[in-house]
Amino acid sequence: MINRRIFNLAWPAICEMMLYMLLNFVDVAFVGRLGAQSLAAVSLGAQIYFSVIFLFAALSTGATALIARAVGANNQKRAGQVAGRTLMLALLLGVAITLCFHLFAEAIIGLFHFEQAVQQMAAAYVKITGSIAAFALILFVCNGIFRGAGLTKIPFYVAALTNVVNIIGDYVLIFGKFGFPALGVQGAALATAAAQVLGCLVMVVLLLSGATQVRVRLRDLVYLGDFELTSVIVKLSTPAGLEQVLMSMASILASFMLSGLGTVPFAAHQVVMTAESLSFMPGYGFAVAATTLVGQSLGAQKPEQANEHGLAALKMALLIMGTTGLVFLFFPSLIIRIFTSSGPVLELGSFCLRIAAFEQPSLAVEMVLAGALRGAGDTRTPALITILSNWLLRIPLFYLAIYVFHWGLPAIWGITVFDWFVRAVFVTVQYRRGRWQQISIG
Repeated sequence: MINRRIFNLAWPAICEMMLYMLLNFVDVAFVGRLGAQSLAAVSLGAQIYFSVIFLFAALSTGATALIARAVGANNQKRAGQVAGRTLMLALLLGVAITLCFHLFAEAIIGLFHFEQAVQQMAAAYVKITGSIAAFALILFVCNGIFRGAGLTKIPFYVAALTNVVNIIGDYVLIFGKFGFPALGVQGAALATAAAQVLGCLVMVVLLLSGATQVRVRLRDLVYLGDFELTSVIVKLSTPAGLEQVLMSMASILASFMLSGLGTVPFAAHQVVMTAESLSFMPGYGFAVAATTLVGQSLGAQKPEQANEHGLAALKMALLIMGTTGLVFLFFPSLIIRIFTSSGPVLELGSFCLRIAAFEQPSLAVEMVLAGALRGAGDTRTPALITILSNWLLRIPLFYLAIYVFHWGLPAIWGITVFDWFVRAVFVTVQYRRGRWQQISIG
């Protein structure tokens, strides 16, 4: 019964992540037909836009934990209040982001040393997508609201809808089909914006209509007097936002250092990372299930049940991701061939993917138990582990391996395996202490 409930929560989250990966693939495929400059402009513009949106979408972390507690306690009124307050915060932040993008888009794009044509197209992309930042933030916050309520199918279905709209919009607006003008990069931005606006509206209608167990009333949106609730949401969400910022900075710095290995190793690394991302999908799905069920169990005053759900989700993740690791270990070239036909890149990438196979158990432990802690309201521990591991372990070891000892790419992936093992150990220790079972988050 427990395993079935976990699986029913996990598979929509896994499929949702697959849809977002497909969306990125389609965007690149369409825009890539316009030439290198257009592709560079969309890639740069999208990276800037989504980095900012995902930073502030960390609001969903606090909303998920609080709503899971409220639903577990069968307190629908509290769930609606949390949802309404989080939506209003997302709206206000979105308006501020829109203003900043329109005022500073050119200055931000100018920090990147691309030719003038690329900078102009990227700035246009950022301004168009940035115009609907509030809709995008509300969409991602709604995803967290419904996950906290255990309604993971809703974000999946809405993601499917937005994917269809974005793909059709890309085809029509980029290339000028069915009587529409060919807008190129601006068409890609408009398609993305339209898809997110539609997704947002669907989510908000569901919350306002009472069609689900989380209903937001008008007074939940407009009443701002409960500053304690606002404080709790911000307090729970801030560590996730800080984690996102510092993790992105570490990733950029790591890419800069890895570029020093040469073209073939850098290309092989990117290919292995893409292949490795396939294994993140089940981990993400079971982490979502752990977050939801742990939060709901604690809301129902059942800490032992919360622990049982967390461990059950971990066992299922270990089974699936362990199997993925075996595929990486014994059939790496079959996977790498999907992404490249270059002989040197294929050979080096296959060897590194074999090394990545050994990180799968640690990856499962870190993702699922961190999800369980977040569901309990302990958002600081996962953020602290990620930040310290990135900046005190991974980045320094990368530097030593590349610049001091002059080791190759396999050493980098060996360090990555060690990094995930350390994270898994620390998150396991924190989980086993059980202090998360006594956290009160309001």
